[in-house]
Amino acid sequence: MKLTVITSANGEVVAVQQGFASETRKRAEGAVIVPGPGETLHEVDVPEARESSSPDEILRVAAAHLAR
Repeated sequence: MKLTVITSANGEVVAVQQGFASETRKRAEGAVIVPGPGETLHEVDVPEARESSSPDEILRVAAAHLAR
């Protein structure tokens, strides 16, 4: 699953959105999350995350993927 993930300055996941922000911005419709001051935006493909996964599970696997 393609995910846009925002992390804080200390590396903690603070937001996750399905899809890549860079791809969504090219379409007329759609909204994307954006990093605030000191935060970093990551676009990652996380095969372990599935649309049927719970929000908590998606957060967990996204954080684990970024920790690699």
